[in-house]
Amino acid sequence: MNEDQLKLIDEFKEELKLTGKSIQNVNYMISIFFEYLDKENIDYQSLKVREAQNFQTYLVTLRNDKGEIKYGKHTVSGIVSFIKSFYLFLKRKKLIYSNPFNFIKLVKYGKSLPKNILNEEKMNIFLNHLKEFWKGKNLNERRKLYKCHVISELMYSTGARINEVMKLRVEDINFERGVLRLCDSKTKTIREGILNEYSQKVLKLFIDMRELIIFGKNGGDLKLLFGSSRNLKMWLNKVLMEESNKLGYGRFNSHNFRHAVGYHMLRGGCDIRYIQAILGHKKLSSTQIYTKVEKEDLRNVIDKFHPRVFRGRNEE
Repeated sequence: MNEDQLKLIDEFKEELKLTGKSIQNVNYMISIFFEYLDKENIDYQSLKVREAQNFQTYLVTLRNDKGEIKYGKHTVSGIVSFIKSFYLFLKRKKLIYSNPFNFIKLVKYGKSLPKNILNEEKMNIFLNHLKEFWKGKNLNERRKLYKCHVISELMYSTGARINEVMKLRVEDINFERGVLRLCDSKTKTIREGILNEYSQKVLKLFIDMRELIIFGKNGGDLKLLFGSSRNLKMWLNKVLMEESNKLGYGRFNSHNFRHAVGYHMLRGGCDIRYIQAILGHKKLSSTQIYTKVEKEDLRNVIDKFHPRVFRGRNEE
C-alpha cells in the first residue's frame, strides 16, 4: 500500500474508534483487499460490481501452502462485510460515487453462536460479581463497575443489542409497564424490551444518581441514558472482559448477554416464537440457532442415562 492509502486507512480507523468499533484487524483485512487489487491491477476508486464479486470468489477459493482452503465462509463473509463498510467510508468522503459491495451476492454460511455462552449458574455468578461494584479500589473504579452492573442487568433482561442501548434516553423507559423503547439498529424498526423486576429497580436507582456517575470529569451527553453514543461499546466490552477474566470465564462481551437470553429461555422451556419476539428477530431461523446449542446438552443426557455407558466395576 502506498502512503496515501495508509493515510486513508488511518482516517478510517479513527472513525471506527469514535463509533466504538474495534480496529484490531483493520490493517490485516484491508491489506488482503489491496493485495488483490494490486494483483488484478484495479484502482480502488473505480472498482466495479463484477470486480467486487470476483474479490469474494477469490477469498472463497484461495488456498494456503498445504493446498487447503484458506478461509472459511464465515471468515470470508466477515472480510467482505468489513470492506463494504470501508467503501461506505470512502463514499462519505466523496472519493467514490457508489458502493459496489452493496450489489454483490454474498456467500451463505450457517449461523453459529459464540462458544463462550455462560450457563445459568455462571451467568448468575458473573452478574452478582458485577453487583459488588462497591469493592472497587477507588471512587472511579466503583463508578465504572456500577455503570457496567446497570447496563449488564438491562441487557440480560431485554436481550438488547449494545447499539440499541447506546441510543436509549430516559424517556424511552416506561416503569409502569416495565418496558423500554428500543430502536433496532439491525432491522431499522422500533420494538419494546421487557424489563424484569430486578432490572427495573436497578434502573430507577441509576436514574436518580446518573449525573454523578456519567457526567464527571469526562463529561457526557445529558440526553442519553448512559451518556455516550460513541465509545460506550468499546468501554463496556473492555470492562466485561476484565471482570470475566477475574472469574476465569475467558472471553465475554456485551453481545453474549443477548445470546444468553435466547439460550437460557429456550432451556427454561420458553416457546421459541416468544423468544423470537423478545429478541426482535424478523425470521424464526435467526432464533433457531439457539436450538443448536441446546442439542449439545444431549451428550450429557446420553452419558448419564444410556445403559451402554461404561461406569466402572464399583458402579455395576
